Amino acid sequence: MYDIFLNYMNKSENTFKYRQLLSCKCLKMRKASRITTQLYDKKLKPLKIKITQFSILSLLASGGDETVNSLSENLLMDRTTLSRSLDILYKNKLIENLKSNDARKRIVKLTPKGFDILDQAIPLWKEAEDEIFSESKKYSFSVL
Repeated sequence: MYDIFLNYMNKSENTFKYRQLLSCKCLKMRKASRITTQLYDKKLKPLKIKITQFSILSLLASGGDETVNSLSENLLMDRTTLSRSLDILYKNKLIENLKSNDARKRIVKLTPKGFDILDQAIPLWKEAEDEIFSESKKYSFSVL
């Protein structure tokens, strides 16, 4: 009987030990990030782009031609993840590759179709922005 009691106590202690991990700030921020991403993706779905692609289009529209390295740095994305998004944008003819004097550098540029999709996306993005802001006020949560 004593063994059963000790086993129960150990499980109880372990349960608390692991349950407290659920208060991890990083876990909560990543969860909030996924929820936010899902909201933006849902708003942008009619245009068949995701918020990550919208971010790339926005950066290219506001800053002009960019190398993949500079995009990666500006978006804080690893190159592999960025390359996957760029490949989709390229396939959909929203961006194009430019010739470079340095063959090691890949330079990308927004196409007229890319500008058109971005212009159509801005009101949808704005809806998501407003929704995020109003939801955050309801819960007294500060948005960046």
